[in-house]
Amino acid sequence: MDKGLQVGFGAPIGADTYTALRDLGVQMVRLDMQPVTDTALFEAITREALVAGLRPLLIIRPEQVSWLPDMPTLDVEVLNEPDLTRISPEAYADQVNAVYTLAGRHRVWAGSLSNLIPKRLAWLARVLALVPPDVGVTVHRYPRKTYGPEAPQEGFRSRFAEVSRLREVVGARPWGVSEVGYHEASETRGWWFWKKHVQWSEMQIASFARWEFAFWANAGAQFAVWYQIGDGPVDPYRYGIRTFDGRWKPVSETFR
Repeated sequence: MDKGLQVGFGAPIGADTYTALRDLGVQMVRLDMQPVTDTALFEAITREALVAGLRPLLIIRPEQVSWLPDMPTLDVEVLNEPDLTRISPEAYADQVNAVYTLAGRHRVWAGSLSNLIPKRLAWLARVLALVPPDVGVTVHRYPRKTYGPEAPQEGFRSRFAEVSRLREVVGARPWGVSEVGYHEASETRGWWFWKKHVQWSEMQIASFARWEFAFWANAGAQFAVWYQIGDGPVDPYRYGIRTFDGRWKPVSETFR
């Protein structure tokens, strides 16, 4: 299983950063190309990752499929968390099919599902009934508020039950996890005497990352992408593997 990192949001990353990521053991970078409006920039961002020796997973708008450069086979993900928008499974499947028809040798991934909860998986099942069998599937998996990695989503008895349902929906298709992560912000669940406050430390998040990478490898995912590279300048959540001032956190050591 390739270990990846959400890195790009429509701008170049820089050779020094890519060198650091490669040295940390990152194998795949997920690049959000949806904000890009220029074909030359689209190609430059893609080429930058390839030159660094990393596998790019490009999130694209359907109309950007014609921008895919004449390069080695690329991984292309159609939109990001479309199940959280007003698009129907049928309309999204039409967009996936349009990308698939024009993508040529490039690998198309559909879904980018927001989380592994029953109603989202039901949405995904309707999509997959309408797209070619060699279209891959991507899903996201974030924890319930205040819970660690071993706790299942509501509606499932265990993390293994979540994956069992996912595999039923996916069938024989290739699949991967294009977002998984934990943040450092304080969270609260419950109320009054039953109120519980949790704030994960950097070391705890590193241990969660090791758990998640091992879990998804054992489950058969082709890749798992950690969210994300860096904290923002004013960031209450702090999902990054690097602070805004450039310090690499312990989670950055979990890609080796």
